[in-house]
Amino acid sequence: MADNSAAWVKRAKELLSNQHPASESIQFATSLLTAMYGPRSAQIVAFNNGLAQIAKTAENANNALWHQGHLASGAIGNVIAEIENGLIVSLRTQVAGEIFAELVSLGKEILQGGSDSAKNVSAVLIAAAFEDLTRRMGSELAGVVGRPKLEDVLIALKNAGITKGGEVGTAQSYLKFRNDSLHADWANVSRAQVESCTAFIEAMLLKHFS
Repeated sequence: MADNSAAWVKRAKELLSNQHPASESIQFATSLLTAMYGPRSAQIVAFNNGLAQIAKTAENANNALWHQGHLASGAIGNVIAEIENGLIVSLRTQVAGEIFAELVSLGKEILQGGSDSAKNVSAVLIAAAFEDLTRRMGSELAGVVGRPKLEDVLIALKNAGITKGGEVGTAQSYLKFRNDSLHADWANVSRAQVESCTAFIEAMLLKHFS
């Protein structure tokens, strides 16, 4: 997900500073919570439960809508505060780092098996982690939108100054490893490549997601 938090905050403040229909506030709050925390997050679940509870206990439909709008405004204000204090970005970064670290740890554990089969399975996991990490870095740190070719994401990371010096060439060198591993071209995949790419991923995680 691209870090477009500033655009969300701008729109949120515009909505809170002017009179808007309660239905618009509710719709925006739902979109904001989903974008910032995820469609299954505790925040969106709590908000939806709050809307449902108000609908059950309100005296009439107009009264319910007014209270739901008030709830939505409170939710929007809370998200603004968390974004401006860096809490949401920090949480997303931490979670991403933990997920990638687990995947890499699994790849390293399997590689210790020593067999060609273990090497191949580990290569697939590490190649997938390399691609996912590169795309996450592109969207979170370099403003990459959509799903362009992986080599284009690497270029964007270089142009944004996220990868520097030897990191640029090293990252680009793993494109073939990624392709060979995910297309099961095992003759071109070595244990040394798996270990090298693993070390690179761990360095990027330490630098950008810790």
